[in-house]
Amino acid sequence: TLHEMLFNCLHSLDKLILGHNPLKEVPRKLFSHLGNLSSLDLQDIELEHIDTSMFLTLRKLDFVYFDQYYYCTHAPNVPKCSPNSDGVSSFQHLLSKPVQRVTLWLVAVFTCGANILVILGRFTARDENQALSFVVRNLAVSDFLMGVYLIVIAYEDIKFRGTYHNYAHQWMSSVTCTAIGITAMISSEVSVMILSFLSLERFLLIAVPFSGHQKLNLTTATYSIIVIWVVGAIIAVAPVLHWRSSTRFYGTNGLCFPLHIDIPYLMGWQYSAFVFLGINTTAMVLMGIVYSAMFFSIVKTRTATTINLGDSEFAVRFFLIVLTDALCWAPITVIKILALCRIPIPGTLYAWVVVFILPVNSALNPLLYTFTTPKYCKIIKDLGSIITSKSQYNTRKHLSADTESSLCSNKRNIFLPPAEKNNDQLECEPFNKQQSSKQQTHAEEIL
Repeated sequence: TLHEMLFNCLHSLDKLILGHNPLKEVPRKLFSHLGNLSSLDLQDIELEHIDTSMFLTLRKLDFVYFDQYYYCTHAPNVPKCSPNSDGVSSFQHLLSKPVQRVTLWLVAVFTCGANILVILGRFTARDENQALSFVVRNLAVSDFLMGVYLIVIAYEDIKFRGTYHNYAHQWMSSVTCTAIGITAMISSEVSVMILSFLSLERFLLIAVPFSGHQKLNLTTATYSIIVIWVVGAIIAVAPVLHWRSSTRFYGTNGLCFPLHIDIPYLMGWQYSAFVFLGINTTAMVLMGIVYSAMFFSIVKTRTATTINLGDSEFAVRFFLIVLTDALCWAPITVIKILALCRIPIPGTLYAWVVVFILPVNSALNPLLYTFTTPKYCKIIKDLGSIITSKSQYNTRKHLSADTESSLCSNKRNIFLPPAEKNNDQLECEPFNKQQSSKQQTHAEEIL
């Protein structure tokens, strides 16, 4: 450790190289008297207590060299800082690559829209298992929160476009960054726990039907979901309360999500490893074992089983949900382990993990557990029939109006007996009533 007054007499010092030295800490006031310093090298030094005030007095500093881009965010007044990107952000933009910005907006809008439809659809649908519908709605809510997180990141990227370096430290240490990081963490953990809960419930109901396990009721589902949300909130908020003097757990980069693969041994790395390698990996393995046992049981007893066909169809569909969950978390688990083994992870990979891999599960879940179910397929089909019937009716009405107009324009040459005209009117009325009746029937089926 260097003494903070070591360079007090070197007022004319122009270039200072401290990099690649076994320094554990750089005092905050070490450079306070180096007003003429133009170049500073701090490479390969882990600055646990770095602060923006360390560089405010260095008015002539043009170049500063760090080991990580995160440190550059603490020197917004320095024109040139290296490295100038962490693969996620650059000096100019929160998201450095245009393709990442477009992907982020597409995934965010689709995730929010699809899960809103699920929530509304599950509220309005009739003749459903209320307990299961309640659990699925909560899963949709947790997935919707991931969409909210992505939209906030996309909005902040637009707000800081071209000037991100000036506000990077302010953003990463802000309450907003911490809040959306907590939101994303709650979303991912609640989603994992709900899927695990449903996996176990389906297993007990289908694979061991004679164990005395009762079908999930609304009371049990309500208490279980409350516990899951509380546990998810505790997991997300605990690091903020524990390290209340710092925002680095969520604010390691501009995306505010604590995977900690770019700086694997930063403050709170043990907790991050516990969540993503402990809880999520265990849940993924558990779901794999449970569904393997469930499907072996279904195949074994297929010819003589008394299992409800709906339960079997649900198991197949839900297996796809678990598969997408595994495809989401397996890459994150592998990358996290590699990072902890000090194997360099490209910064651009971190951005794609958070922008695409992490939320893809939240985006696909609505398709798998709601929109592809027989009931909702029928609703969508009936809705399409209503739209088609309405379009055909409007077309016939338009053609009828054109015909009547043509008849009126040639009325001097055409004679239509009153009795035949009345018959035409009588023939049209049943058709209109029949069409209205069909539309009413379709509408009742949708509701």
